[in-house]
Amino acid sequence: KNESLHNEKVYSSLEDVPLSIDMVDIFRNSNDAGGVVDEAIAVGAKSVWLQIGVVNEEAAKRANEAGLMVVMDACPKMEIPRLGVDGPDE
Repeated sequence: KNESLHNEKVYSSLEDVPLSIDMVDIFRNSNDAGGVVDEAIAVGAKSVWLQIGVVNEEAAKRANEAGLMVVMDACPKMEIPRLGVDGPDE
């Protein structure tokens, strides 16, 4: 299906995204986050960001071993401006 949210195209899974993925922002509980991390590894994403309260050390280890950067228990909307990093909308 071709669906959108706030005028942005959405995909059923990471493997359906036709572009390279810089960051996968994970809004799932800590246990479920591991499966999303594995998807991110499989598609060659550059990083995974687990939201505030989401911690999965085993998944983080798998991601690090696969060469992904990992952030856990933090919100990119709060951290990216603090770090002075430009996002895609800037």
